[in-house]
Amino acid sequence: MFSIYQQLNKKDEGDGVRRRASDVTGHDRFYQERPRPRRKKRPVSRRSKSAIELDTNAMINARNYVRNNRSASIESNASSSTEDRFQLSNKIDNLAKILFNRVSAARASRENEMSNGRYQYESLDQSPTPREDGVEYLEMEKRSRDQALSICEVYIQASSRYDLINQLHNVGSRVDKYWFAVKDKVLKTDRLLTLAPLNKNCPLSVCPSTKDILNKLFLVLQHPYVCPVLDLEFIEFGEDNYVIVVQPINQGSLKDLIYGVDKNSWNDDWGQKYATRGNGLYLPQIQQMGRQVLEALIFLKERGFPTATHLHSGNVIIQNGVARVAGLENSLLGFTSRIHPIVTSRLAYGNSNDSICFGHMLFEMCTGYELCSFKPSMVHYEDVAKYPLVADLMEYIFDNPDNRYPTIEELLVHDLFRNIDLREMRNAPVNIFRPILNPSIVNLLEGIKRHTTCRRSSHTRETVY
Repeated sequence: MFSIYQQLNKKDEGDGVRRRASDVTGHDRFYQERPRPRRKKRPVSRRSKSAIELDTNAMINARNYVRNNRSASIESNASSSTEDRFQLSNKIDNLAKILFNRVSAARASRENEMSNGRYQYESLDQSPTPREDGVEYLEMEKRSRDQALSICEVYIQASSRYDLINQLHNVGSRVDKYWFAVKDKVLKTDRLLTLAPLNKNCPLSVCPSTKDILNKLFLVLQHPYVCPVLDLEFIEFGEDNYVIVVQPINQGSLKDLIYGVDKNSWNDDWGQKYATRGNGLYLPQIQQMGRQVLEALIFLKERGFPTATHLHSGNVIIQNGVARVAGLENSLLGFTSRIHPIVTSRLAYGNSNDSICFGHMLFEMCTGYELCSFKPSMVHYEDVAKYPLVADLMEYIFDNPDNRYPTIEELLVHDLFRNIDLREMRNAPVNIFRPILNPSIVNLLEGIKRHTTCRRSSHTRETVY
C-alpha cells in the first residue's frame, strides 16, 4: 500500500537526509499509481473535438438561418462564403453560451455575497443589458486573471520549492478563484496551486502562526478518501490578503465523471464542461464512491472538523477510481459553495448540513443534473426511481418519518452501502486514522466552530426579525 512512500524514505536515508515522513510537506502517502495492463494505443477522441462541445440548438438555428436567407443563385455561386458564414455564426453562438455560463456563475457568486451584506439588491429596470453585462464581465475577468497571475508569480519567486508551469482555465464555478499548474522541485512532480482572496467571513487571523497551525492540521488529516492539502500560504497583495493552497494534480472530479468529461479535459473551463446534462453513474459506482465519501466525512467529523457545506461533486476528486473529498480549506477559511444558500435555507437543522449536501451529491450521481431545491420533488424522485435503494435513502434523508435529518453515521449503515469493499483502508495502520491533535489545532477548530455558530445565530435573528 505504501511502497512508493517507503521507497522515498529509503532514498532520503541513503542521501543522509534523516527525517520523519510525517514532517515532510508535500507527500500524499495514500496516492499510488496502480499498474495497468499494456494495451495497444488507440486514437483517443478528445472531448474538445467531439460534437458534444457544440451547442446543438445553436447549430440548428444557424443552419436554418443560412438555409432560409440564401437564394439558389447565391448557393451555387458563393458556397464557400455561406460556409464561412455558418462557421462564424456557430462560433458566435458557442461564445455566447460560454459567456452566459460565466455571467451566471458571477451572478450566483454575487447572490451568495448579498446574504453577507456585501452587495445591495438592484431593481431589474436599473440592471444593465445582457450584452453590456457580458462584455463588462469579460473585461473584468481578464484583468482579474492577469492580477492573479502576477500574485502567483510573486509567490513563486519567493518560494524555493515550486516553479510555475502555466495558468489554467476557470476549472471551478467561483469567479474569484484561480488555478495554476506548478512543479514541485523537491519531489519532482506536478502540483495544483489555487489562489483566492480572503473575505470578511474568514474566522482566522492572517499571520504566520495561523499558517503553521493549518499546515500541521492538514499534515495529520491523512486518509485514503481525503485529498490532502500539501501546502498553505497567506500572501498580501495591495490591500487584500490571499490564500494559496497546493494540492496534488487530480485526474478529474466526481462531477467530471458524472458529465462524461474526458480525463485530459479536466482543466477545461467550468462553463464548457457542464453545459449539457450528464448521464449519471452506474449503481456499483454510486455505492462504492458514496461509501468512500461517507468514510471521509466521518473521519473529519471525528477529528473535530467543522460541519460545513463545501461537499459537492466538484469537490470530490477521483484518483485511480477512488473518490477523495477535497476543499478542506473552505470550511476553515469561511468560503461557501454554490449550493450553500440552498442547503442552509433550513437553518434549524444546521448540524445536518453534511447529510443534506451528501443527499444533493447522491442525486446528481444518479440523474446527471443538480438538485436546485432543498429537497426533491415528486419529479425528482421519479428520476431516481430506477435505483430503488437510492430512492429509499433520499426519502430517508429529506422525508424522514421522525421529522428530522439523519447523521452521516446513520447514512453509512444504510443498505445502499452495505458490503462495500474498502481495499484502500484494509492494510492501513490504525494510528493513521486516529492522529493526535495538539492543543493549538484543537483550539483553532473550536474557534472556527464558535464563529460559525455565532454567524448562523445572527443570520437566524435577522431572518426572523
